[in-house]
Amino acid sequence: MDKEKSDFPKGRALTPHDEEFLKNRQQIYDQIRLSAPKFKDDEYGRTLLTKFRDVESILKCPSFSVRAQFSEKDSYMRNLAATGLDSNKRQTAYEPPLVLLDDPDHRRVRQLITKFFTPKAVEKMRDPIIKIASDLLDKVDGKKSMDLITDYAAPLSTLVILKMLGLPEDSVSNMRKWSEDILMGYDPERTSDARKKIRTGYIEMSNTFKENIQSTVVKEKPSLMSAMLEAKEQKGLLSDLEIISLCTQLMVAGNVTTSDLIGNGFYALLNSPGSLELLNKNPELLENAVEEMLRFDCPISETGRIAQEDTLLDNHRIKSHETVTASLSAANHDPEKFSNPHQFRLDRSKNDHIAFGTGIHLCLGAALARLESQLAFKELLTKYPRICLSHQKPPIRRTLPFFSGFTSLTVQLSE
Repeated sequence: MDKEKSDFPKGRALTPHDEEFLKNRQQIYDQIRLSAPKFKDDEYGRTLLTKFRDVESILKCPSFSVRAQFSEKDSYMRNLAATGLDSNKRQTAYEPPLVLLDDPDHRRVRQLITKFFTPKAVEKMRDPIIKIASDLLDKVDGKKSMDLITDYAAPLSTLVILKMLGLPEDSVSNMRKWSEDILMGYDPERTSDARKKIRTGYIEMSNTFKENIQSTVVKEKPSLMSAMLEAKEQKGLLSDLEIISLCTQLMVAGNVTTSDLIGNGFYALLNSPGSLELLNKNPELLENAVEEMLRFDCPISETGRIAQEDTLLDNHRIKSHETVTASLSAANHDPEKFSNPHQFRLDRSKNDHIAFGTGIHLCLGAALARLESQLAFKELLTKYPRICLSHQKPPIRRTLPFFSGFTSLTVQLSE
């Protein structure tokens, strides 16, 4: 007999704040998918989608918005939309990020920077990424262990975004700290202390970008920042606040999600018997491996939409202004879409996962994340082919909705 819908976890218990959910997310999603694939979470004011076809349909449907102001009062999206930035406080400069814009604004802003994130454009970053990875690994020479996140994945992804933007590398530690603080804005139960950190992170990061916008040195460099400045000054297509918002989103999403992909992927690889050996013997499987890592434990676990009109989804009525949480994580483990979905397989064929989303909000940095992760693994495994997880320091998962990753993952190094 299927588990009764009333027995399913709701609200906080259906987020990584809950220890049971953090440990057994996919088992819980399996139970919900079987009995209530369109599950009404009354405590958080949302409908949770867990089937691949439902998630894909909603993300492609133009009648669903990302703008939280369309959502019902006290809904999940309304609570997440608050950034800790009050418009009546000084120093606050805030424009909605690209992920919270609908067309035509979304199309206008995205088109200005899309050319920097095509596979062809991203390929130009190959050598810089390899050098960054190599330099970071040089710093752990002679050590028996390292924290894969803080020593490698996090600085790697942050330095790559800084290079693309044309910003100095000396801000890498601050940018990472501010990014982690800003992420807490995605927690509907954030504390007053968290709200202060969110505000401080936004202000400090915004001020850093503002200083570079005003710098004639940056304007002369061929970079993503200079392209945005050109769009502002010569074409009038962007404002200073929109540039700051874009830079903030690229920094936060670009460095955190990619480092989470590297951490999540490495953890899955080392916890799957024989997978590391298989990859070392068959390096041509690396691209497939990264795709399986994305499917198996995607960095962005869910995304939200708000219905702008009454909609039927497989005879299920979604009311106008209702918040829908589309679980990318659950969709990527839907047995109707993937055979043996809870099995990590480097040679999985037809791996058309939805880790990067779909529709108009398909992840802008998907090609960069793929290349960066592939090179990060190649450099790491070339130097340390017998690397393994540490038994002395257990991994620490981030307890935050939307973003799934590790804040600490200690590994033993052995050349």
